Amino acid sequence: MKARIFNNGQSCIAAKRFIVEESIADRFERVFAEKMAALKVGDPFDEKTELGPLSTADGLADLDRDVKKTVEAGAKVLTGGKPLARPGNFYAPTVLTNIPKGSPAHKEELFGPVASVFRAADLDDAIRIANDSRFGLGASAWTNDKNERERFVNDLESGMVFINRMVASDPRMPFGGVKWSGHGRELGAHGIREFTNIKTVWISRRMSCTRSCVLLACMNRSYSRSRNPSTRVR
Repeated sequence: MKARIFNNGQSCIAAKRFIVEESIADRFERVFAEKMAALKVGDPFDEKTELGPLSTADGLADLDRDVKKTVEAGAKVLTGGKPLARPGNFYAPTVLTNIPKGSPAHKEELFGPVASVFRAADLDDAIRIANDSRFGLGASAWTNDKNERERFVNDLESGMVFINRMVASDPRMPFGGVKWSGHGRELGAHGIREFTNIKTVWISRRMSCTRSCVLLACMNRSYSRSRNPSTRVR
């Protein structure tokens, strides 16, 4: 639940879709909906508040529109599903299930406290559902099975895969996605290199010459340096 409501659900790495094995889906949906419905919604400056408002009125309207379109397409609301009747851009903590393919909750990123639950028949089906998206920033998989961990790490189409923990941003690790979630990385050593200009210098073998020669654009050895590389002339 924490993964969904982080920053009131307005985070690029907050969990949007919850893919659950069929055998435990009924219990998961029941407990998840109960805990979402029990969240204390209120003033974000109050330490007892667990869920605050959305950042803008437009964001609230967009979220409400996408939820309504998803429900009209056939999805089921387990809890929430509408703005709260109180001052501010508050949306009720929401859990959706039976989500039709092509609906906003299936193909878009709902930016707010709305969780979309999908049922998977088995591991292959779970990976298929996870990859059935044009986005691919982060994925979090929970399992104690070594073979399942390997499958998730290798087969999930995501720039970041976390096993048995929430997706997070850590300055020691490269951060970024695939597909519509972008290319390139920030943070970590990979992120630092995004800000460098690499100069490539190729130096050929020594050639016989009646006078000193400067050899350019040859192809023997290569050097990559970020600034002021030296060139040895013979």
